[in-house]
Amino acid sequence: MTFSDFIIPILFFLMIYMVVIMCYAPMKNHLRYKKRATILTISVVCALLSAATFISTIFFSEDFGIVNVIGVIILFLTYHRSLTLHISQTATLFLLVCAFISFLANFAIIFDALNHPDGELVDFSFHAFSFLMLLLVLFCGLSAFPLSKYGSYIFDNVHQSRVWWLAGLVAAIFYGFNLRMVIHHYSTLHTNKVGVAYITVMIVMFVLLILLCIIFYLIVDTLVQKSETDDKNRILEMQEKQYQSLQRYLEADAKARHDFRQTIYALTELSSQKDYQALDEYLHRYRDQLPMKESIDYCANPALNALLNHYNSKVEAESIRSEFNVSLPKILYVDSIDFCSIVGNVLENAVIACLDVPAEKRFIRLVISGEQNNEIYIALSNSFNGNVRQVKDRYLSTHKGGSGIGLISVATTAAEYGGTADFSHDEEVFYSNIMFLNRAIQ
Repeated sequence: MTFSDFIIPILFFLMIYMVVIMCYAPMKNHLRYKKRATILTISVVCALLSAATFISTIFFSEDFGIVNVIGVIILFLTYHRSLTLHISQTATLFLLVCAFISFLANFAIIFDALNHPDGELVDFSFHAFSFLMLLLVLFCGLSAFPLSKYGSYIFDNVHQSRVWWLAGLVAAIFYGFNLRMVIHHYSTLHTNKVGVAYITVMIVMFVLLILLCIIFYLIVDTLVQKSETDDKNRILEMQEKQYQSLQRYLEADAKARHDFRQTIYALTELSSQKDYQALDEYLHRYRDQLPMKESIDYCANPALNALLNHYNSKVEAESIRSEFNVSLPKILYVDSIDFCSIVGNVLENAVIACLDVPAEKRFIRLVISGEQNNEIYIALSNSFNGNVRQVKDRYLSTHKGGSGIGLISVATTAAEYGGTADFSHDEEVFYSNIMFLNRAIQ
């Protein structure tokens, strides 16, 4: 055996390992296990797969495509198991990375074919393998930052499985295209203008896949921005209603104070006449006519206060017993939109869940507290009918068309502030426990 025969398995392992690292780049918020355990497991699997693939391809001359697909399936199952995301999300990213790498592999085959016109794929040269590694290093270096930054943004904000299955289908088409386009006999590229056409098609398809990724990100970003704008508008509407309610109260209170002098005159006259029955009736009527404040001051944060008043009206309308206890630190660094998004999502889910149980059993208890001005805890418990849908650690909605996106959004937002979101249940009560740091996102 030559030196190349010893070095190629090592390079093959490095290639597979770099591919997997790319798949993990946007997944920093979705690891199921600790980083050390994940790295160790994936390293062992990559080493075994690279050895098996090398032996099958070199010594037994097995078809490159078939061996590649089997290895990809095994690697994907290990990869998916290490993450908390839905399979549609992990499959899409994995297929997308494989599609890009398959383009690089075909470019390396072209390189080998140009240098060895009479060769075949089973004789894939060491120089071609080195060229593939160079392409892979360049591609990983150029894509690491955008994949980590923009990829994380997409996976943290898009949770609809239908969207991901569609995106995964596109990635699978490109991956299948590359497997189908593998050149086994290099002489094919030197027949007439086949080589020029083949290279042109590969470059065009490679650029097209990059453009599709950019377009997908821009669409997601637009939808996320629209969603955030809608959230802000809803909170502003709640604040406007609270302001109008407060304005009505102040106007009625001002009128009551203005008329109070006349009331004193009437009370004095009734008292002097010792008409205590009329005096008592007058006081009762006056008390009933005093202006009552429609809104409740839960906290000093206007946005959160408006949100809680909004849901207080909803629970009263649905005959849900509620208890809201809020104690926030004087300085709140967390963005009001993010805070209201967390509280609003868990309250909305709680109200919907309560509607599935008899009125006499409906309840919602919410506690929001700050600890030493550094951590904020949100604990909510609510009644529900005991029916749950779970995929691993993830709760899904039990209502038609629901997907449990609200709880995913809560967990994602909490993670952005260095916190966690835990959900659990017993036979009749659902529990939501959220903790995050009271600091702005860096």
